[in-house]
Amino acid sequence: MNKEMKETLDRVADYENWVKQKALKAGNLAFASMFLISVGAIIIQLLLTVNLRFVLGETLIALVGGTVYAFIMIHNGIWDKGLSAREALWRDFLTSVICAGIFSVFYGICLRRMGASEKQTIHFALSFLGGITIVAFIVLRILSYLNQNRRRNAVKERTSLKTTASCTKIYNAKDIVEAGKIIELFKEHGITAFSQEASANVAMHGMSGFGIYGVDVFVETDEAEKAMQILEDMDASISKEKF
Repeated sequence: MNKEMKETLDRVADYENWVKQKALKAGNLAFASMFLISVGAIIIQLLLTVNLRFVLGETLIALVGGTVYAFIMIHNGIWDKGLSAREALWRDFLTSVICAGIFSVFYGICLRRMGASEKQTIHFALSFLGGITIVAFIVLRILSYLNQNRRRNAVKERTSLKTTASCTKIYNAKDIVEAGKIIELFKEHGITAFSQEASANVAMHGMSGFGIYGVDVFVETDEAEKAMQILEDMDASISKEKF
């Protein structure tokens, strides 16, 4: 039972992580699409009208949306998406150069349409490129630093919880009936336990307590080893009865 229980817990954990990753990718793709469409609309209008007043609304929406997105990503500690420090540094540098280069081209086009000479256009566009690259890189580095701090604090919080009054998932029962039997067994040995329907954040359950992912049984972390031993003894006893 011990091996089977571990395999079941691993499958449930893998599925939950897969669902979270799919949701994160879908959310990122949706936001990126809307953001790029907004930026594209702003650029097109600027090229057609050469008047910033006509795109103030769209620009404000894009800035607010980007700020909120960055805040949410940093708050959850996933801004760098698991990149190493060196990879994040290069990612920020390349992102700064590419974005600044794109906007510099459109800035140069706007200058030409406003009557600037070729020499003036090149001068201002290159100055714009250098300035925006530096500003963008600094901003991305600050965001990366804040993200790293958030992740470190989150790890400390989880560690603190685990060392005080945390609970450990010890078993995944097939339904609430089996979970109740396991909990009663633990109580007979002086171990406090409780149950919770597995994968509660996934809307694919049947009747409450009889979902397709079963019911998880939890005990206090400092009693987890004792609880595991009880389950192993129970499994050994059942095996002897069968043979």
